[in-house]
Amino acid sequence: MTGAARFSRLVGGDGVAANLKTKSVRGGVVALAAESIDFAIRLGSVAVLARLLVPEYFGLLSMVTAFTSIADRFKDLGLSIATIQRKEITHEQVSTLFWLNAGLGVVMMLVVMGLAYPLSLFYSDARLIPITAAIAISFPLSAMAVQHQALLRRQMKFKELAVVQIGSSLLSLALAIIMALKGFGYWALVAREVSRSLFMAAGSWFCLPWIPARPSRQAGVGSMLRFGGDVTASNLVWLLCSSLDQVLIGKLFGAVPLGFYRQGFQLVLGPINQLSFPIQTVGEAALSRLQHDPEKYRRYYRKLLTILSMFTMPLVVFLAVYAEPCIRVALGQRWIGATPIFQVLAIAALLRPAAATAAGVMLTCGHSRKFFWLSAITSVALALGFLAGIPWGPVGIAWAHVWSIYLLLVPKLYWSFKRTPISVGLFFSSIARPLAASLMMGIILALVRQARLVQSPFEDLCLGAVLGALVYFGFWMVMPAGKSDLRDLIADFSGPMNGFRFLRRKEQTTPEFELAG
Repeated sequence: MTGAARFSRLVGGDGVAANLKTKSVRGGVVALAAESIDFAIRLGSVAVLARLLVPEYFGLLSMVTAFTSIADRFKDLGLSIATIQRKEITHEQVSTLFWLNAGLGVVMMLVVMGLAYPLSLFYSDARLIPITAAIAISFPLSAMAVQHQALLRRQMKFKELAVVQIGSSLLSLALAIIMALKGFGYWALVAREVSRSLFMAAGSWFCLPWIPARPSRQAGVGSMLRFGGDVTASNLVWLLCSSLDQVLIGKLFGAVPLGFYRQGFQLVLGPINQLSFPIQTVGEAALSRLQHDPEKYRRYYRKLLTILSMFTMPLVVFLAVYAEPCIRVALGQRWIGATPIFQVLAIAALLRPAAATAAGVMLTCGHSRKFFWLSAITSVALALGFLAGIPWGPVGIAWAHVWSIYLLLVPKLYWSFKRTPISVGLFFSSIARPLAASLMMGIILALVRQARLVQSPFEDLCLGAVLGALVYFGFWMVMPAGKSDLRDLIADFSGPMNGFRFLRRKEQTTPEFELAG
């Protein structure tokens, strides 16, 4: 069998197009479950490693990753999104993109290794030289899996991706814990980062045993490179500016405050990203298939945004109200200094997942150049906010995330949705109910916390979680049309878990590709 024939057998797209609705809902359930499990693993790793290692070690790793996260974007070049977004793709095209990604991964490894010494001089810490050199090894490892993962997402094979993701997290965490117990210090954190890239690459190749051919200049990847170039440039500008907060805190305030900032940042955005990423990933793959049908695109986006907000908004409000017990339970007493940063970042995270869907709209509609310019403007605004917050320390720098989201929200949405099927009004109508229910829940929980009904931080969290769920869904159901809307949303998720009876019933009257409900 030739390479092209094998590629066609592995990546043929007819089944995906014919069952887009079924695969979307099933993929969303699987991806959400996988992210929830992966988040539990990561949260467990934070809880364990934070007790085995001192905050300084986390700060050292942050000093390196603040720079390497920028270089990490180059290995992709936006070509994974180009592979997913493309209506039709060939073996020669993906093979050429694979070797481009692999080559860039090697180049990035060499560049990062070359920056190890200057980075140590910048922070005046010689320990950063071997840390940076070791982290650099992850670049070619992860680059080798970019196209395999993109093809798995294109085919909506989220079950396979889930197995790879969870397995990689478990194995890398086990290695880090063993090394921490053996007294390797910050090398346990370094090993976790590098080994996870290795396990992800190996798992991706195992789940999609596609072997790329030699690159070809006649593959016709010019338009894909332009699309990917816009995405990469956007990500680069964003990372350069969004990483400035960690650079400033590490340089001006030291490793310990940076450790507080980084762990507070991860503890807030970790669960939010774990919930929003699978929904957005599945949604963007499906929206790419609907970009030429505006009505169906709008219906899908409305449902996508409502479901995303239904999960993320109440969680963010809960984290903001219960910041202190969250820190005590997850990280321990010596990390209590991260509480103010945690609260500020939680405020910023309320609308962050919903606003991020605007980027997905631009990319699935092919507006990569507009995506670049919008990213550049918002990134510069965020960087200026970081600089303005320096006099107030790490907490003042954290407030820049709040201002950059809320002050620029409406102009950003207007620019993003221009010449697409989506409008600003559709965006706000989609998030109105979960936002109102979340804010009401937050007010009730804040009043309950003032009464101090329990003393234990863990009991405080448990009481808040139960009461918050009752208030949130209770308020949702008393709002106009809230009960029927909530019933429809639950049906979207319960359908795949019950033999997809929901989907089969809707398919009798619903045109192909239309999202259920």
